[in-house]
Order: sequence, then structure tokens, then C-alpha cells
Amino acid sequence: MGFWDKLKSGVSQVWQNVKSEAEDIADSVKQQGADAVCEAAEDEYEQQKQSRLREKHIRENSRVCSSCGRKAADEKFCPECGGKIVVRLRVCEKCGYLAEEEKFCPKCGGKIVEKEE
Repeated sequence: MGFWDKLKSGVSQVWQNVKSEAEDIADSVKQQGADAVCEAAEDEYEQQKQSRLREKHIRENSRVCSSCGRKAADEKFCPECGGKIVVRLRVCEKCGYLAEEEKFCPKCGGKIVEKEE
């Protein structure tokens, strides 16, 4: 085998090694990207789940008598005054965020107002 053939063979081998390493790196980067996307999706799901639980808790604790304001559980009418039980929520007037004790919305800065559902 001559010099040029050896050189050609050596360059070809180096090229194959570089190509193989590049493919391994690309596969690793793809996997890391897929892992990051999965982790972000899991985080988003968990945040939505916590938000739904928070909203459920707020709604369950927002049942009051429309006449006297007494807190209610499952009643349709107030056992104290006979008024209709409603859900009275504290919400942001801009974005609808359900608030518990806040005066201003932590998401958009809007004023928290009372609303009956």
C-alpha cells in the first residue's frame, strides 16, 4: 500500500471516528433536551394540579348565606335566617385570580373584589 493510500485510509478512519463521536454527542443532547421537556411538563402539571386544589379549597370555603353572611357547608338555605346559600368569591377584577386574603392580585396587580357565583 502506497503513501497516498495509507493517508486516505487514515483520514477515512479519523473521519469515521469524528462522525461517530458527533452522532453520540447529538444523541446525548437530544436525550438531555427530551429529559428537560419532560421535566418542564411534569412541573407544569404539578403547578396546575396545585392550582386546581387551591381553587377547590377556596370555593369550598366560600359558601355563605346571601342574607346574613354565615358560613355554610352543604346547606341550600341558611339555618339562621333562611337566606339562600351562595358562593361568594374574592377575585381579581382584571384576570379572575381567586384570592384568599390578598388585597391585590399577585399575578397581575389588579384589585381583589368580592363576587357571587
